[in-house]
Amino acid sequence: MHYQTKVRSIRCQDRAVRGVELDDGTVVPAEAVIANASGVGTYLELTHAIPSPVRSRLRRLPLQSPGICVYLAVRHPTPPPYLRFFLPGGDAWCRLLVTPAMLAPELSHDGWYPARLIAPMDHTMAETGGVEVQTALLNRVLSETWWQDHVGEYRVIDTRIPADWGAAYHLYHNSMNPVMTARFMRAGRLAHRSPYIQGLYLAGSATHPGQWVSFCAISGILAGDCVVEDLGTC
Repeated sequence: MHYQTKVRSIRCQDRAVRGVELDDGTVVPAEAVIANASGVGTYLELTHAIPSPVRSRLRRLPLQSPGICVYLAVRHPTPPPYLRFFLPGGDAWCRLLVTPAMLAPELSHDGWYPARLIAPMDHTMAETGGVEVQTALLNRVLSETWWQDHVGEYRVIDTRIPADWGAAYHLYHNSMNPVMTARFMRAGRLAHRSPYIQGLYLAGSATHPGQWVSFCAISGILAGDCVVEDLGTC
């Protein structure tokens, strides 16, 4: 087991996996690799063994930003609904207040209840504007009264902007997925068993069934099943 170890590249020869190169230059031989990094990032940043037309197509995919998130502690239980959406109007995207203690009051701690504020953000805007623009959206959402009036007394426990998500989870260009356009969905998400590199398997972002913890866990199971089928062992 190599904990807290960054992979520099996936070593390939003759379109087949040969191992992984770690950040310190160590090469770990392998005939199968399951990559739980972004599927797009795995192909574009960790290996150069895929065909040029495929690389070009992947580079053109529009990406989806994880947006901003504020983790709150609210003083009193909030009334329904569990998910409260807000549409600011104009060009502004929706906001969402999540109050899980409404369904699970046992989550309270010393009279405080967890809640989250979530707002999506255009990926191009987030990348072009950088931390300054991302933080401005975070502060704007925090200052809005639609959710403050609903929760009453609150404390901000933590915040995340796209740059934070990217740094914490090594996201490809601070994105959590390609945009689920009709064209992308018709073509299908990236296959768990790579059709380009023998022995390479993908899990997580850009694969079926998608992001979020439960979905990523399912994608890992599906990728693992492919390994078992191909190697004939478990």
